[in-house]
Amino acid sequence: MDNSLRKEVTKSLITVDKVEATEFQKEGTKTAQLRQIVKTKSFYQAKQIETNLQDNMFAPADYDETFKEQEFNSTENRVAFINVPEVTSVNDVLSKISEHPEAVLYRILSNHPILTTSQSYAIDQGLTTLEVISESQIVRYGKDHQKEGQLARDSNDKPQYRAIFYSNVAKADEDLRTVEAEDFYVSESIQEELVGETISQGQEI
Repeated sequence: MDNSLRKEVTKSLITVDKVEATEFQKEGTKTAQLRQIVKTKSFYQAKQIETNLQDNMFAPADYDETFKEQEFNSTENRVAFINVPEVTSVNDVLSKISEHPEAVLYRILSNHPILTTSQSYAIDQGLTTLEVISESQIVRYGKDHQKEGQLARDSNDKPQYRAIFYSNVAKADEDLRTVEAEDFYVSESIQEELVGETISQGQEI
């Protein structure tokens, strides 16, 4: 649940890190690695003057300085991979992106692995597994965080998955996470990791 009063989001232009052939590259294609930096300013009420059942006839501005809203800044590095013609260069990809001024890298969050039709087909054909895909999408704390590398659970204490996709047109992020305690997926290895972290936190207390 997002309790922010408002948000200000700025997105960089999409850049291309590289174009190369990967291990399981489709014939006649290469993979372009796209990147976009998303910066978000979130503003929160420092002190609550209303509840879910009661309004207030005074506005936060009517109170002293300690009631002023607080600002929090975050930066998200979004990376997506797309197939491009085999002869394509980095500049070729940039040129094509420039033809779509609203192009964006959008994010999907879920408590289950996020599957494209191609990934579902690959699972059905035995070319990969849901476990492998879940390992690549599971959300972990990033570099320089005190919990770097550990699983980052959502506000309902559930594991969450993140996937980034390219769109030629403006597209809003999607949040498919739910509040139901049992509505989530974990592979056997992630389950063991969750149990291990729970035990560790218990020992620290």
